[in-house]
Amino acid sequence: MTTAPLPEQYRTRPGTPMVGPYSANQMDDFYLALSQGEAKSSGLMNLMQHLIFAENCGQGARVLDVCCGRGLALPLLCKYAPGIAAYVGLDISTANIDEARERIDALHGIYGDRFPIELLETDVAEPWPELAPFDLALYTSALEHLPFELGVQSLRHTADALAPGGVLYLSTPAAVGPPPRPLQYRVHVYEWSREEIEKTLTDVGLVVEDVMGLLPPEPDVVASALAARYGDPAAAWYRDLAARVPTAVLNTVSSVAVPDVATEVFYVCRKPA
Repeated sequence: MTTAPLPEQYRTRPGTPMVGPYSANQMDDFYLALSQGEAKSSGLMNLMQHLIFAENCGQGARVLDVCCGRGLALPLLCKYAPGIAAYVGLDISTANIDEARERIDALHGIYGDRFPIELLETDVAEPWPELAPFDLALYTSALEHLPFELGVQSLRHTADALAPGGVLYLSTPAAVGPPPRPLQYRVHVYEWSREEIEKTLTDVGLVVEDVMGLLPPEPDVVASALAARYGDPAAAWYRDLAARVPTAVLNTVSSVAVPDVATEVFYVCRKPA
């Protein structure tokens, strides 16, 4: 498959690791950052979305991790979802797969063999290996690293891999306005608007059941959105928290209730039974 050159607005910054047309830049290793005393909003966001996913993994569920990267979801799955039946992680990067295997070895020393884990070096926009249907899929902080059309294909493959009634947890930045538009983060390739992503999810056969914010805009925008949704006391409550709660923690929690203005959004989608 060939792709047209990306417009300047969509090009990643010089020095960004690339695998073909994809940005291979990874999300922060929030475990490592916290161990070194650094708590960033983006790291706590990733911790929260993986924890939400882990806590919703039912007994006996087959779990798919699309663009699994370093396997950062695995520690939380081992801790909070030990009863899942199997985990399969897909990633295009050999280096990411190798680092995920190192993480698995470390987790085996803590938890033993909680559930079968399989890692497959896979271009998620191309045809996938033959896999049994999955009950749950996790696709976080990765869609924006693919060109638009390849991202569409990856979502179609993900939907196809879900069993009827299966659920996809998907996160990605929320772009505003028609393309071409500037990137929020220059390590990305294409950032989707909510209209684009919700239409595509519908087109591939998924139903959006819930939408949560993960990262907020400016505090005044958050306060206004909370007031519009819950009334003025909610904005006063938020400003009171802002005076006391560390920003990284407040950003992660306050965004959940205001997805319409959030700069990163978390979608919960179901494949009809």
